[in-house]
Amino acid sequence: MNNAIAFDVYGTLIDTQAVSGRLSELIGDKAPEISRTWRQKQLEYSFRRGLMREYRDFSDCTRAALLYACRDAEVAISEEAVEQAMQAYGELDAFSDVRPGLDLLRNENISLYAFSNGSRQAVQRLLQRAGIDKYFTGIVSVEDVRSFKPDPEVYAHLLQSCGLPAENVFLVSGNPFDILGAENVGIRTAWMRRDPNAVFDPWGVEPDITCSNFTHVAANINAAWSTES
Repeated sequence: MNNAIAFDVYGTLIDTQAVSGRLSELIGDKAPEISRTWRQKQLEYSFRRGLMREYRDFSDCTRAALLYACRDAEVAISEEAVEQAMQAYGELDAFSDVRPGLDLLRNENISLYAFSNGSRQAVQRLLQRAGIDKYFTGIVSVEDVRSFKPDPEVYAHLLQSCGLPAENVFLVSGNPFDILGAENVGIRTAWMRRDPNAVFDPWGVEPDITCSNFTHVAANINAAWSTES
């Protein structure tokens, strides 16, 4: 039986630091504080909408989170600046270790999927811009089930898209909540711990693989499957 690997996109394949840089240009010294709150609220708003069954595109969650973060920091931001900050999300590059890692996983028995809270169209544009779209069998977007990670329905949709049982699928993500969501339905997991200070949630489970480098993740997944074959 073939295997599949699903990759979270933002922060795992794609480096989002440029968004913070653009925010600094737009609003100045409070950008680091606002950027942290922006990310926290972006996720919180997606969690809320998933629980409430009030789906909106992830970009709507992102925009609302930016407005909240600016208000919380008492920083005025124009509609034009909001649009420019949002546009920065579509102009991001892949991490430098992503392409070599994906090359390691080129195998006729392994299908690669981009798996994101973002819309299929937004993810497709991003992968094309980063020059890594050719590696992927397909894009699995939460928009198909109108919810967000870590809703179990989202991961069930991933398995259905792969056409494989959970034990034949790995999720690679930099987000602990995403890892836990996958673990909850039996999907195998690899945590991309790019930040050495990042702490995994004390949830009673651990990722199958933890690495700080994308090529190391790829090598460890290959090794895990080679051992089993």
